[in-house]
Amino acid sequence: MVGVGRSLQGSQGRMAQTDARWHAAFVPNSAHGLASTPRGGVHLDLAPRRVGAMRMSGEPVRKRMYNPSHNIVEDAIKGALQHSGGALARLEYQNSVRVVVRNDDTANRKVEVALLSGGGSGHEPSHAGWVGEGMLSAAVCGDVFASPSTEAVLAGIKAVAGEKGALIIVKNYTGDRLNFGVALEKAKKNGIPCRMLIVGDDIAIEDAPQPRGIAGVVLVHKLAGAAAQKGYDLDKVHEIASAAAKNVYSIGMSMTVCSQPGSKPSDRLDGDLVEYGLGIHGEPGVERRTMGSSAETCSHLVEFFSKRLGEDKKSKPYALLVNNLGSLPPLEMSVVVGDACEALHKAGFTNIDSVMVNTAMTSLDMAGFSLTLLDVSCHDEVRELLYAPTTASAWVQPKPYKADIEVKPCPAPEEATFEAPKTLDAAAKLKREVIKRAAESIIKAEPDLTAADLIVGDGDCGLTLKQGAERVIADLDKLPLNSNADLLSALGICVGNSMGGTSGILYSLGFQGAAAEVDKQGWLGGLKAGTEAIMFYGGAKKGMRTMIDALVPALEAENADQAAEAAVKGAASTASMGKAGAGRSSYIPAEDMKGTADPGATAVGIWLKAAVEAYNELK
Repeated sequence: MVGVGRSLQGSQGRMAQTDARWHAAFVPNSAHGLASTPRGGVHLDLAPRRVGAMRMSGEPVRKRMYNPSHNIVEDAIKGALQHSGGALARLEYQNSVRVVVRNDDTANRKVEVALLSGGGSGHEPSHAGWVGEGMLSAAVCGDVFASPSTEAVLAGIKAVAGEKGALIIVKNYTGDRLNFGVALEKAKKNGIPCRMLIVGDDIAIEDAPQPRGIAGVVLVHKLAGAAAQKGYDLDKVHEIASAAAKNVYSIGMSMTVCSQPGSKPSDRLDGDLVEYGLGIHGEPGVERRTMGSSAETCSHLVEFFSKRLGEDKKSKPYALLVNNLGSLPPLEMSVVVGDACEALHKAGFTNIDSVMVNTAMTSLDMAGFSLTLLDVSCHDEVRELLYAPTTASAWVQPKPYKADIEVKPCPAPEEATFEAPKTLDAAAKLKREVIKRAAESIIKAEPDLTAADLIVGDGDCGLTLKQGAERVIADLDKLPLNSNADLLSALGICVGNSMGGTSGILYSLGFQGAAAEVDKQGWLGGLKAGTEAIMFYGGAKKGMRTMIDALVPALEAENADQAAEAAVKGAASTASMGKAGAGRSSYIPAEDMKGTADPGATAVGIWLKAAVEAYNELK
């Protein structure tokens, strides 16, 4: 009955046979295997421990930020304590004892039940991030993915437990159960009242006799901590925490396999593969699939809840925790939150009571997330305790869930108040066609502008200019073509409303500046005024590798044909310039941009040349 010889069959039947040697290599000094929970049964580890084929020795390790000559766990504890404002302390380091404790006067042994948790490191902020008033009294930190020693756990119990005793909360892994369990028995022998609560919230495998403990344990910490702070005795705190542990469910997915600092990454999820139901130590999950969208991924995760909980539990009120497993960007996490809520609602979980979004239980650098549902009706005090205040640095307060997003009226954007003429004279028709040709030239050039900006900028120049050009063409029949000043002002508003980023603002400035002077100084004078406005507000000058390097040479020309030619040459000259002096390119090394012209300057040459050619053809 050993997990290291068992294979798991997902819906696509692609799980690998377990290999104990991989387990030993990836999870040093750990005994994560045998476990059982109040949900019943005993078996050896939920999922195989094979971490996946390692890459060839010639491939580099993943870049990580740590001190190879130091103990990474002790360095991390040091940082956590130094930014805690004095709220946290640690026990002396003796024989691998790494225990973070509360450092406040309210941690009175005669008033509160002490709460301890911990386990292997690499899951930060778990568990030291949960130490504080209203949550844990102490966190016992093992090596990365390795349970702390019995000695360390016992030291933690003795440091924080008093007359009211201690509740030890552990995730359902063998090493944690055994080491914390032995320490608990020793503490009881020393006269300290103790109880242990084992949390196994993972629902990856249907009817698993001993599911693993993952992100749901954090919610159990919170409820137990708030109950202890109310002065409840050990039995009462255990009652509430136990009710939560029996009614919390989690499932996760990842696009990558985590890797320990200094180790080479696994290739198990190379390409477009993702995994569902994997463990927080990098254990393979129950199912491997081709990468889908965020909405598809969330829908599939919710299918696990539907199958495991059944229809009768869907109407229960749930608190939802969306947990970042390590390296999912905040932007993508926000997408996931919306998709997860929608997927739950579509699946019949229509009574979402609250939502928490947090990096709560990680797996080093794993790029993935997990969803946790806690039945807040499992005990009559759960809601109150979940919302109770805490000083634990990593806790994020739950927010009431609102399915209907409130949308407020948006103030209307500035629009040109000019009226298009009912009839166009010859000059107006000529201007209309010149503008149209110039805009079309930018749309046609978008791929080349984008390609250049991917080298010298952030890659959005071509698409941004294309958006502005398309809007100009769409509004051609609305433009006040019989008035040069009004026309330029309207074009400024048009591109300002349709183009994002800096380009839209700069072109809007240029058009508005030109509008103020065109009637007094003609088209060349207007172009000069517009260029000066861009230079003043944008801060760029000739020679800085920007659109100014095309505009200024055009102003120095004697006629329109020469102006267009000068703009094209000025843009081309930026390819041999050194470091940019303004814009996104200013952050890019000069050697990386050598040979590539600035796309903003190139665009000026393109539309000015197209405009002049159209004018010469149609005048």
